[in-house]
Amino acid sequence: MNFANTYKLVAGQTSPEDALLAADYPASGSYIDVTGYPWVNVIVHLGAIHGSDLPVFTLKCSDATNGTADDIDATYAAHTCAADDDDEFITFAVEVAKLPTDHHFVTCTVSAVTNGSYGDIVFFLGPALTQPVTQSSSLPSASQHELAG
Repeated sequence: MNFANTYKLVAGQTSPEDALLAADYPASGSYIDVTGYPWVNVIVHLGAIHGSDLPVFTLKCSDATNGTADDIDATYAAHTCAADDDDEFITFAVEVAKLPTDHHFVTCTVSAVTNGSYGDIVFFLGPALTQPVTQSSSLPSASQHELAG
């Protein structure tokens, strides 16, 4: 199975060298449309967490790419980090069918980061119901490699 044809990859935090802000990743106007995918998986790779920060990552959904972001689930779609969680991973897996019928745009809201904490946020959508998927520019074709056969 070719990953690039089956799964869509979207970067939420597009520059891992930059500190996280209290914001939505991706920002309003760029929420991720999960229509046509049964699952959305989110991987947060933490970098250095400032000793005074307790970062909170919350998956949210909306009825529009720039709509109001509503909580998905307080238990399974949110995570509060400790100040010593440097270099750890956080994973979320959400079945798209569990989202409200009219809320098929998702984002990850980050809060409680005021002192310089770092992390990558990557969304994996899939497997796609129709293939091949159209990748965002953050995964250019020149960066996709396959060894098969």
